[in-house]
Amino acid sequence: MIEVKILVDNINYESVAEFLVPLLADSMKSGDKGGILGGILAGNPEMATNMARTILKTMSQEKKDELLLQMLGKYRDKILAGGRSALGKHGIGVELCDISARKV
Repeated sequence: MIEVKILVDNINYESVAEFLVPLLADSMKSGDKGGILGGILAGNPEMATNMARTILKTMSQEKKDELLLQMLGKYRDKILAGGRSALGKHGIGVELCDISARKV
């Protein structure tokens, strides 16, 4: 097995938000955790994405990094499934076993 570590920089947080906000909206639909606001945002992903962009503009770089690490941890299985699917579609013979993230 080969462990691949990827160090990223210059993250486009808006594009990450566009990817993750629909996942958050879906999770809000499935339970009462989101409350009334969660229900509204779940029904309007565009509004949720715009809110996320606005919030990201006010956050420090450190807080953005912390948020990204939390989202990567929370949606690890979905990210792995997407990576496996992409590898399979391109016929790449690699088994994607795990994704981990830590702040350096």
